[in-house]
Amino acid sequence: MLLTPSLARFIKPFFVVGLCLGGIFSSQASLLDEYLFETWNSRDGLPHNSINAISQTQDGYMWFATWEGIARFNGREFKLFTRGPESALSDSGVQTLFADSDGGLLVGDARGGLAYRKPHDWQPLPSINSLVNAVLHQPDGGIWIGLRGEGLIFRAHDQAENQVILPSLTVYNLSLRRNGDVLASTSQGLYLISSGKIENISQLLGLKNVPVYSSVEDADGRIIFGGENGAWRYANGRVSRIHEKLNNIFVSNILIDNHGSYWFGTFNQGIFRFSDNKVLSLTELNGEPYNQILSIYQDRESSIWVGTHTGLIRLRHTPFTTWDKTRGLAGDYIRTVLALDSGEIIVGSSKGMSVIKNKQVRNYSPSASNQLDGETLSVISLAPRRKGGAWIGSFNHGLFSFDNHELKHVALQGLPSNAIRTILEDNQGNLWVGTTAGLVKYSGDGKQQLFTTKDGLPGDYVMALKFDEQGQLWVGTGAGVGIINHDQIRGLDLQPFEKAEYVFGFYAQKDYMWMTTDRGLIRYRFSDQKLSIIGKKHGLPIDKIFQVISDLNGSFWLTSNRGLWRVSEDDVNAVADGSKSHINFEHYNELDGMATAQLNGGSNPTAAIDSSGQLWFATAKGVACTHPQRFKQLVSPKFPTVIEGVQSGQSWLNLADKQLSVLPAGSQRMTFDFVGLGYISSQHIRYRTRLEGLDSGWIERNTQSFAEYTNLAPGDYRFVVNAYYPYHSNEINQASFSFRILPHWWQRQSVQVGFALLLFLFMTLSVKWRLRRLRKSELKLKHEVEQKTRALQMQASAFEKQAREDQLTGLHNRRAFNEWANHVISTSGSDKALSVVMLDIDHFKVINDTYTHLVGDQVLRIVAKALMKFSRNDCFIARWGGEEFVIGIVGWQPDRVKSLCEKINVLVKGQDYSPVAENLSVTISIGIVNADTSCDFEYLLRCADDALYEVKKSGRDGFLVYSPSEYVTFSVPHQI
Repeated sequence: MLLTPSLARFIKPFFVVGLCLGGIFSSQASLLDEYLFETWNSRDGLPHNSINAISQTQDGYMWFATWEGIARFNGREFKLFTRGPESALSDSGVQTLFADSDGGLLVGDARGGLAYRKPHDWQPLPSINSLVNAVLHQPDGGIWIGLRGEGLIFRAHDQAENQVILPSLTVYNLSLRRNGDVLASTSQGLYLISSGKIENISQLLGLKNVPVYSSVEDADGRIIFGGENGAWRYANGRVSRIHEKLNNIFVSNILIDNHGSYWFGTFNQGIFRFSDNKVLSLTELNGEPYNQILSIYQDRESSIWVGTHTGLIRLRHTPFTTWDKTRGLAGDYIRTVLALDSGEIIVGSSKGMSVIKNKQVRNYSPSASNQLDGETLSVISLAPRRKGGAWIGSFNHGLFSFDNHELKHVALQGLPSNAIRTILEDNQGNLWVGTTAGLVKYSGDGKQQLFTTKDGLPGDYVMALKFDEQGQLWVGTGAGVGIINHDQIRGLDLQPFEKAEYVFGFYAQKDYMWMTTDRGLIRYRFSDQKLSIIGKKHGLPIDKIFQVISDLNGSFWLTSNRGLWRVSEDDVNAVADGSKSHINFEHYNELDGMATAQLNGGSNPTAAIDSSGQLWFATAKGVACTHPQRFKQLVSPKFPTVIEGVQSGQSWLNLADKQLSVLPAGSQRMTFDFVGLGYISSQHIRYRTRLEGLDSGWIERNTQSFAEYTNLAPGDYRFVVNAYYPYHSNEINQASFSFRILPHWWQRQSVQVGFALLLFLFMTLSVKWRLRRLRKSELKLKHEVEQKTRALQMQASAFEKQAREDQLTGLHNRRAFNEWANHVISTSGSDKALSVVMLDIDHFKVINDTYTHLVGDQVLRIVAKALMKFSRNDCFIARWGGEEFVIGIVGWQPDRVKSLCEKINVLVKGQDYSPVAENLSVTISIGIVNADTSCDFEYLLRCADDALYEVKKSGRDGFLVYSPSEYVTFSVPHQI
């Protein structure tokens, strides 16, 4: 079960000096004036208000034993361990704790149960049937057990057998000396147990039968012990009283802190501290009864933890010191504070004026001649005087001056209001006085000038004044900013910046003027007169900022009604420049030792820095003082960081079981809870995380103490968390958790490799099959293309042949003959012989008319077949048209041409035409022309045709050779 204390934890930031008894003030009180007092009880998460024992383990946790279990504290919340298997306790009532040097915690409970805790692991030890009052774990593993009424028992390492050392008495406390000896505080006195020797020191020294409740060894080897009759110191065989004021107290617990101071817890008188031979007593703190002290402990950060019967107390150092009425100030409600070059801190309160110098306070009232008729001087503004001292502005009595330890009233003419909110004296000796009804300038020669809204001021309620390096006076009012230069006023429009109106203060730099307003921090840049705002939209959780001062270490401190805000000057400028959208800050309030988080504004100045670098702030409960270095000095940059819980899915892992770092398949969601165990300023601890195997760098978590990851893939991971203070940023405080997420069977590497191989094989086979199919398709396509190409070629050839062949006779046609003739003429020499022969079937019309056209066609085929017998390369035969045929002959002599024509004539007449028609005979007429290839071919055709015509006129059935002068006709007799 996890118990979380209320956010409204009962914290009482009262300085111990104000709670001391017996008139112990001044030097003695200053020993504790920087301790912050805090308390917890059952309302805040403790299981019981009686804190029986306190301890801190090596891992950094604080442990508190109560009658209802053990509470573990991490600086933020308590976690409860009660009886049961988780803690190995047999009873929830726990009286004693002991943290050893090995990081373990030894626990004894009310029923004699013993348990030993290592980080994330509780182990039961053999029990004893008696209430365990005290336990001690030696470095060699031996255990000392102090019982109620049953004496002292020793159990050697890894042994269950108990050795009775002191029988039949009650052991209240056990402690270990540096030499290994054991001190046992018992009902029969103080025992010193060394190797082979047991001595009752108190009886040897004459303190017979005096119970001793607590004993420890100091840095000088002296034994400090106490009981019902006070406290003693034992050294060199002698016992002595420590201090007379400790003689009559009932000592229940003793602590020696790391400064050598003795702390004594009592049964009914609270706490006493002995240091430098002086005693300081704390009893009822702020009216709360914390008199019965059950335990007292100092942690590694030097805080003092006190267990009482009504709750838990912590006294810790704080970076803030408060000066208030308990330290001598005139009042607690501080309106203004000013640091002078003389080292004096002037403090103005609602009850008067005070000066702090050399840690001494002195209050001042107006001199006798300036009494206020019994009224209290309420100081609301301060300013340094050029001649030394300070100007004092009051709430309703005008202006005062402070010089040479004297407070005097200054009579001013023309002051529109006696409420002076701000004062400024310039280098020319002019005094500027801001009131609630306007601004007045008093010149050195006694002249005065009033500036109001009628003269251009944005408002008459003046709260802040500041000169820039150009000599311009900036005036902050309740309605904006006015800038006065040579008595001329110009306004600065702040309405575009979240409608800012109230300007509470200024901070001037060479390049910038900073303004604190009711809408955040506004920067004015002189180079380009540009305004920028840093406010809520940039991460500041407040609107109203009263004043800004620089600590000269690169930080701005902003005052508000909700505490102090420290920001980096570089960050602020980056936001103002637009290169950064979010402002980082540190927030300080009561948790850090301030008496109140309410800092005052509306007056000037409300914050100051002195020559030593200390910062002073006006608050509603005194002046808060700090130095930036104290934040680094009070907290150690190194502190334990632990991972408290790891959740996989919906299940929390047992971090003691290392096997659980191997997570099953499907573990995609991981949650990590972590904490930095620094207690001085735990609210300021920041975190960053990195999941190695996923993140490439640090992830900033701010104050968030958990990290969640989803959709994690199988693999090896290492979660690392780094905790740090903002002013101690480093990577030394780390904790880590390594884990492995197993893959599903299909996510295993071997399976994935097998899948990859199968996929590769499948793809290879698929590619091969595909290639084979493509090759087949290619071959088929190629074959089809070839077939179609051949068909096209054949078709083309057929078309070409058809275009050049006579379909009826099968001879070349007229077109083919013309192409042949052109080719012969173009490729032959001019002296090569060329003959053209024209043939015509005699009386072919008669044959068609007598025997029909079909017979005529048959006759044409028979004649063509006869002519084909003479066709050769140099003898080209074609059907010229109708019943006419033409023959072209190249390279023949005329006699050879004549002989060919005779043979053709005889062959045609000698054909058997009876199968075509009864009694059919066919003759032909032939015209011949002989020339050479230089002649015009068309002319030769006409000549051959003329020769043919002459044969027809002469009776047909013959041939004639063309001659230009005469025709010679030859008749060829029929031959069979």
